[in-house]
Order: sequence, then structure tokens, then C-alpha cells
Amino acid sequence: MWLINAIIPDHGTIAGFVQKNKVAFHNTLRNLTLILKGWGLIDGKLIAIDGTKIKAQNSKHNCITQSGLDKKIEYAETQINAYLMAIEKEDTVNENVKEKLEAYQTLKVQYLMQKQELENENLEQKSLTDTDSRRMKNNGSLDMCYNVQSVVDSKNHFVIDISTTNDINDQNQLYSMAKGATDLLEVEEPTVVADTGYYNGTEIKNCIDNKMKVYIKKARANNSTKNNEFRKEKFTYDKEQEIYICPAGNSLFFFENTSKNGIKYRRYKCSDCNSCKYKGACTSSVNGRTIQRWEHEDILDFVRQDTLDNNEIYKQRRSIVEHPFGTIKRTLGYSFFLRRQMDNVDAEASSMFIAYNFKRLLSMFSTLELIKKFG
Repeated sequence: MWLINAIIPDHGTIAGFVQKNKVAFHNTLRNLTLILKGWGLIDGKLIAIDGTKIKAQNSKHNCITQSGLDKKIEYAETQINAYLMAIEKEDTVNENVKEKLEAYQTLKVQYLMQKQELENENLEQKSLTDTDSRRMKNNGSLDMCYNVQSVVDSKNHFVIDISTTNDINDQNQLYSMAKGATDLLEVEEPTVVADTGYYNGTEIKNCIDNKMKVYIKKARANNSTKNNEFRKEKFTYDKEQEIYICPAGNSLFFFENTSKNGIKYRRYKCSDCNSCKYKGACTSSVNGRTIQRWEHEDILDFVRQDTLDNNEIYKQRRSIVEHPFGTIKRTLGYSFFLRRQMDNVDAEASSMFIAYNFKRLLSMFSTLELIKKFG
């Protein structure tokens, strides 16, 4: 620093640089990944995917939701009615009361307009400061956040690529993140591991169709009676007879085709439920227990068994992919974004992971060794 008399760029210079070069930040991260692959530090054979919520530059009080607006409208109407009744009882109108009445009437109109905006844009929520941010669950509370996805290579725990999204969960991220990373590295038949938050039949099928090996576990879903012994996973599917066999030994036979959100299912129903002593533990339906099976559920059955058979590989997921987020949030202290809007936030997130990868490099090589390598 003494060479330049401790001159450093101010916040305006930095903000202007990011604004002009926001696409370059993500490209730099991807190019760094290719350099690391060329040095043999990344191979893409086993990659782990995970996401984290990082706070946005938007207060949660500056976020409107359908349910929140309904409550505000109801409260405003209650106050308006209260002040109208107070005015009727008084012989002379108190100016203070009149002002408060007009204020609540104005608020009600504002809330109704905001609600109409949400309906017109088909949104459940809308942020007023950073319009791309969303209210998400973050460490047990609701915060205005972005969902940052990352793909990490298992060889030396370098981040391959990231994606900044405003999806409130990870269910639709598995295939796009895995495909983006494998295309960048140009690897064939990689192994992909992810936690239960990524479990989505369509996403898993897309990965399998693209010759990826997927290790992922499904979150336990209780049946309507909350009895774990009669979850769907406890029922055995007989492919030859095309029936399900329940834990009590009864059979569930196919009885109809159905679909939901364009996904086709086959439904199976037990004919012996009324005479079964376990009916109360199995189902709360008066019509007996039914199970639906996705048309490609054989793929999910294969992935489930393959994951169990390779559980030691699956258990590596946490040590591979959660380390970068821990380093960025705890060691580097990066818990919120400074910029607004998706493309600017993505540039900022990319810079964080570039810094992480360099931190990993500095733990493996000296500064002089890195200068020679990059030279």
C-alpha cells in the first residue's frame, strides 16, 4: 500500500466497477474453475450441490404478501368503523379523529391497490426495495433473502459454479446446477450428491436421463395417521403382479389413472381395509388406504436403493459442500448482500466464491508458487 500512498477506491468507484462488469464476475469464477481443472485440482467425478439463504438489502417490513395485506385491510376497516362510530356519537367533529379516519381510509386504498398488483402479476409476495428478493425461512426465522446455489468438487473442495436465485426452496435446482457444472467441466457420467431438500422426481429423472449417477435421500413423509410403520416406503411394490403389498400383508390393486400438474400417476387401493385390524393406524379415510405411483417411479426406486448401497459416498456430501458456506458466512463474515437486483447480487456472490477458491489455493500453495502457476 505504501507504493500508492494508501490510496484505495471508495464505495462509489467499487459500485460503478461492479455495475459495468457484473457479468464478468460470474465468468471469472467459471474461468477460474477451468484453470483449476487444468492444474488437476478439480476432476468433476463426484460433485455435491447445496444452497444457502443470504439476506438481501430489503427489510422484511418492506415486503407485501396476500395474507399480510388481508390482515392490514381488516385492521384498517376496523379502525375506520370505530372512528365513524365515534364521529356519529359526537355533536362536533374532532379534527384529530377526522385526520385519523382519513389516514386509515388512505391506507385501506393503498393496501387494496397493492393486493390488486399481486393478483395482476400472479405473485404471492412482492418486495418493495429489492424487487427480486423474497421472504424465505432462514435459520428458523423469516428474512428477505436470496437463495445461493453452489456446486462443489470433492477432490479439493473447490467451488465449480454458483447460481443466485429467489426460489424459496431447492426443489427445482438439482438438474440445472448439475448440468451446468458437468457442461462446464465437460465430464461424462459424474456422481451427484444432494440433500433431501432437492428431492424432486422430475429433476432426478432429468439427471439420470443425462447419464448422471444421483445419490439423494427422500424426506420421511408420514401418512395421515402419523404412524411411521405405515408410510408409503413401508409398502412393497410387486412389478410383475402390479400391486402394492402393505406391512400387514394385504394387497393394493390398481384402480385408476390420475394426474397432477401435468405429472401422471397410477393409484392403488386396498380392498381388505375394512376387515384389517391395523386400519386405524394405516389410514383415516373411510374408503380405505390408497397409494399413488408416478409413471417413472421405478427410477426413484433405483436411486433410493443405489443411495442406500453407497451410503458412505452419500455421507461425504456434508463435508464437501457445506464447508464453503461456513467459511464465507463465519470466517469471512459475509451474512448479507450489499447490492440489489438479481444480476448485481449474482456478481457479488460470484466475487465471494472467487475469494473462497483463492483462500483454498493459498492453503495449498505459497504466494510465489501461485504467481508462477498463473504466469
